[in-house]
Amino acid sequence: MLRYECDNCQKLKGKNEEWILGFAAENIGVKAARREITFFSQWNEDEAVDWLAVHFCSERRKQDYTSRLFGDTPAS
Repeated sequence: MLRYECDNCQKLKGKNEEWILGFAAENIGVKAARREITFFSQWNEDEAVDWLAVHFCSERRKQDYTSRLFGDTPAS
C-alpha cells in the first residue's frame, strides 16, 4: 500500500481525497539554475509515484510551496 504525503505540510492523503499533483524539477548548469513545476488537471495514480512528483492537500499548500520555491506567489 502506498501512502502520499503533502510536500508542504506532511498531511497524509486519504483514499478518496482530492489532491493536487505535479512534477517539480531543477536543472543546475554551469551558468544558471532552472526550476519548474508542472501541475496535472487531476490526480493520476500512475504519475503520483514518479520520483519527480509533488503532492499537495490543498491549493493553499500548493501556493505556499511554490512561493517558497520561486520567491513569490504564482497567478491563479
